[in-house]
Amino acid sequence: MTEGKKTIQMIIMVIGLTITAKFSGFFRDVLIGSNFGTSSEADAYFMALKITAMVFMSMGSAITTTMIPIIVRYLTKDDRDKAFRFANKIFTILVSIGIVFMSMGILFSNYYTKWIARGFYGEKLALAVTLTRIMFPILLCCMISYIFVSMLQSFGKFSITSILSIPYNFVLIIYLSFFAGKYGIEGLAFATVIGWITQFVIQIPYLYKKGYRINFILDFKDPDIKRFFKLIFPILLSTMVYNVNIIIDSSLASTLSEGKIAALTYAFIVYTAISSTTIYGISTVLFPKFAQNTSLKDYTKFQEQITSTIKVLCFLLIPLTVGLITLRTPIIKLAFQRGAFGEQGVIFTRIALTYYAIGMIGFGIQEVLNKCFFALQDTKTPMKFGIMSVTINIILNIILIKKMDLAGLALATSLATISNALFLYGALMKKIGKLDTGKILINFFKVLTASMVMAVFTYKTYKVFTLFVGMESFSFRLITIIGSVFVGILVYAVMVLILRVEEAKYIIENYLKKLIP
Repeated sequence: MTEGKKTIQMIIMVIGLTITAKFSGFFRDVLIGSNFGTSSEADAYFMALKITAMVFMSMGSAITTTMIPIIVRYLTKDDRDKAFRFANKIFTILVSIGIVFMSMGILFSNYYTKWIARGFYGEKLALAVTLTRIMFPILLCCMISYIFVSMLQSFGKFSITSILSIPYNFVLIIYLSFFAGKYGIEGLAFATVIGWITQFVIQIPYLYKKGYRINFILDFKDPDIKRFFKLIFPILLSTMVYNVNIIIDSSLASTLSEGKIAALTYAFIVYTAISSTTIYGISTVLFPKFAQNTSLKDYTKFQEQITSTIKVLCFLLIPLTVGLITLRTPIIKLAFQRGAFGEQGVIFTRIALTYYAIGMIGFGIQEVLNKCFFALQDTKTPMKFGIMSVTINIILNIILIKKMDLAGLALATSLATISNALFLYGALMKKIGKLDTGKILINFFKVLTASMVMAVFTYKTYKVFTLFVGMESFSFRLITIIGSVFVGILVYAVMVLILRVEEAKYIIENYLKKLIP
């Protein structure tokens, strides 16, 4: 089997496992919507979750991005002991730092929560502060979890790291199904912390099999430790860009009417459930390969990889974007409209989802190009453009919120993300030479054309279902969406073959033909 086919199969496996994890997460979010809807309690919980977990996950991404190339270098030299010793040094230092920051975060939560949730007052603000304090220990859990993830992914073990959220989701699903009525939103915050603990605990047996044992080693003189901390701060700033933009959206949404923070969050949940499955599946598998090619100074192969990856992203994300916008209302109703989540919540969430979806292709390209720069040991360029992206988002938010309300916040984030992707693309070409932009653009417009035709047939199919079956049950909504999506996929498949999109030909030649005896 060729290296390319192995990579494709690994990506497909990671995406498949991630879909399983996302499905459990989607069910979790459905239960949150059913129990708390777009209430002030939901607003306070989601604000606290963004202040804690969302920011900390950016730290986790920075940890893996910085650690993996160093560990891979040791493993390439067949020096597993040094790799484990380095990991234990990082573990000791980050856990120590995490305990200090966790204590400070809990102590001063009243001050920064008030500043971020600037539209919250009285009981709503007090609840947000309480929930932030409860969930701040997620910082420590996140650091430990992503140190373990770095080691497993360096060994090529992507399966376990792709399903880490399943035990987390299981804890929250159990709580929301049986205990939410008694312990309310504060209980959900505690359940969230417990869920995060399970994410690093389940990795320990797999690391143990590899021979890893936790040892506390405090050593700031190690050259690789110095290199780690030299690289991680600019990486952290660049990986935090998208999440910072979402937090800015929520901060400004807190000044709007009740329920709009929750609506933004539910829209973001649907959007990331669909987009991040594909994006992270691709970038997670390819990053170690990017690092390997750049360490060997094989820039020709690196250029080919980047061009192919962007084309694959277009092939997958453009139809996902168009399909999501086309079926946004039935998807939101299927996922959330029950219990405390009413028609007003559907309207708010639909508006936000439409404008978040526009930035999906920019989000995907941004994530991959960031990894390219990190593989090149260049952390300053993504940091610089990340800061520019946040600045653009703030300016656009201030302008668009006055004219478009909730929609303006989501649109500003999408435009800032797309601009960041374009900046990174231009900078990368200056660094490693020209990419095949012509090929990428031809692929983009072919796929966009196929997606627009797909959208027409998908929408017409949906209308036919609603015309002949006038029911609003869960089963009807599910059948309607599945039927419409199935027709959309068939039409898209036919169109990309007619338009001779390379990725479609590759799939047929390397996979579908094998299924035919």
